[in-house]
Amino acid sequence: MVSERLKSFAVLAMLSLLYFLLMAGTFNSLGLVLPAMVEAFGMSWAQAGFGFTLLGIACGIMSLGPALLIRRIGVTGTLLLGTALLVTGFLAMYLAQSTTSYYVGTTLLGLGFCFCGTVPGVHVLSSLFARRSAVLGVYFTVGSLGSVAGPLFYWAATDLGLDWRGYWLSFAFGSLVIGVLAALSTRVSPGTTSSASDGMEAPDLPTAIHGWLVRPALSTVQFWVIVFAYTACLAINTTTHSFSYQHLLENGLSAEKVTQLISLSALIGAGGAALAGWMGEIFSPRSLTMLSLGCLAISAITLGIGQGEIVLGIWVLTLGVGLGFSYVGTAMLLQEYFGQRASLELYSIMTAISTSAAIGPAFGGYMRDMSGSFAGTFYVLAAIALALLGAVLVLRPPAQTTEPALKPAHQA
Repeated sequence: MVSERLKSFAVLAMLSLLYFLLMAGTFNSLGLVLPAMVEAFGMSWAQAGFGFTLLGIACGIMSLGPALLIRRIGVTGTLLLGTALLVTGFLAMYLAQSTTSYYVGTTLLGLGFCFCGTVPGVHVLSSLFARRSAVLGVYFTVGSLGSVAGPLFYWAATDLGLDWRGYWLSFAFGSLVIGVLAALSTRVSPGTTSSASDGMEAPDLPTAIHGWLVRPALSTVQFWVIVFAYTACLAINTTTHSFSYQHLLENGLSAEKVTQLISLSALIGAGGAALAGWMGEIFSPRSLTMLSLGCLAISAITLGIGQGEIVLGIWVLTLGVGLGFSYVGTAMLLQEYFGQRASLELYSIMTAISTSAAIGPAFGGYMRDMSGSFAGTFYVLAAIALALLGAVLVLRPPAQTTEPALKPAHQA
């Protein structure tokens, strides 16, 4: 039993470290590297934003891919494929010579993120541990620390004399090592509580055989409200990390100050994810989701203003808390309302549909080229988040009509 427990915690550690690398090297680094790449390739900001959009689209549109592969070849094979895509994507960014090759690199990174990120991570950890909220809190906390590290890594790399090419090359090596180790950690031997061949599903958890089937869940309003809430959180996240660096530079802040603010917000997000994991054992996931949407709406408004110590302090705090709570809140709300039976497929579908959030950076880049400012984009995203906050506020568990659903742990 001790050996089995150690193996489970080894899986948690390696998947969390892989998610740390993903968050540090993709969405949270690209916004800082973009100004140098824009200058090198002579891109417009609309073109630069479209590369970020491709990263998000590739990450989301293939989200059913990991679910299908996990059911067929297991977690280990899925993670190895994702690692190959990550390494290739980082090498493509390192070798990029034009806007087109930049697009190829971001697309490959998005695919690698998809196969190594939250779809297999949430599925595996939810199956291995009974206290799902706490474990997911740990997972997303470590990932949020990657958001802290990404900007700091780039700042340190430039201080050491590395250009943006050297920065991407270092992540190619890092993803190779960590990705392979994470994949190998999921090779649980027969006789333990789970196996890679059956998708790491722990048969002793009572929620594994209860809950909704996919098709009935897709016909409920509740599923779509959760999906759109998750999408709004991602839209604010990706758009903020695409343009906050450049936006705040244009508002008169120094590059060092902006980097510190972005990293501080990510550090708060890490604390928020940890707090959300603990609070998820006490409060309803619906409450966590509402808190996330409210904080992210405020963060978008204050970022649009972008001036003044108090305003920027509110932006850092609300962005960090909002992002920290969003991942745990929406994932747990989906499992609370629809159970564990089809959670892999439902989470994958939610992630695929949330690809529409990738329009945020493309829209923001277009708005910047047309109006000379990113502020209008942030205000639009704030309005969307507030509208979805109202929808989640009146949300109640769906009535099961076919299979007995897992009774929600919290009836808010």
